[in-house]
Amino acid sequence: MKQNTLKSARYSPLFFIRCCVQYFVGWLLHNANRDIPFLAKSEFYELKTHLLKKYATKVGTDIQHIKKDCWSCDSTGVFKSDWKMPETCWSCLGTGVYEEFWTRLDKYKLGKWYFHSPVERMYKYEPLFDGEALPIIEGYIHHKAPKYRLGKECALWLFLLFDRKTFLKELGRTGSPTHKRTPLVIIGNAIFVFRHFDWRDYLPKKKPKYDFKYNKNKLPF
Repeated sequence: MKQNTLKSARYSPLFFIRCCVQYFVGWLLHNANRDIPFLAKSEFYELKTHLLKKYATKVGTDIQHIKKDCWSCDSTGVFKSDWKMPETCWSCLGTGVYEEFWTRLDKYKLGKWYFHSPVERMYKYEPLFDGEALPIIEGYIHHKAPKYRLGKECALWLFLLFDRKTFLKELGRTGSPTHKRTPLVIIGNAIFVFRHFDWRDYLPKKKPKYDFKYNKNKLPF
């Protein structure tokens, strides 16, 4: 009886609509996450966490290990300079590591894409969590920005659908120098140009005149 109920639920219109919504939101979030708006990072990450908890499925947990080398001593632990004797670096206290921590990440699947959401930062890491060793991601996760400003376009659509206040603040806040743009990016770029338009820049300007006449008798040589 339960199996028949599950099969009928899979083929119901509501299930199909939910799958389409998850795939669409996942596609928007995947592209926006590769080119996050610089001036709206906090708002984007807050929205990302909300969307993952609402639409995505949690599939696991990962650990991200971040180790920042000390630039003051070039990771040697000894500070050297021309104006004083070598001494223990005061930035890293002689360890050569400026900062080191582990972040527990919840792993989600939305559509066909996987996302991470930070949960807890730990400065002392114990390898076993819930009795199992978790996979460790070394360093930061880097994403290649999509072409045609598609990342910014998808971020604007997410703000438009789920956070209107941030959308109105972000639209036209910055311009895009490239000519390959998408619809909302084009509108935002036009608003940006209009906001910074000054009609006085297009008025004819008088050329400055310079007087090079001089008196030979007053020259100092």
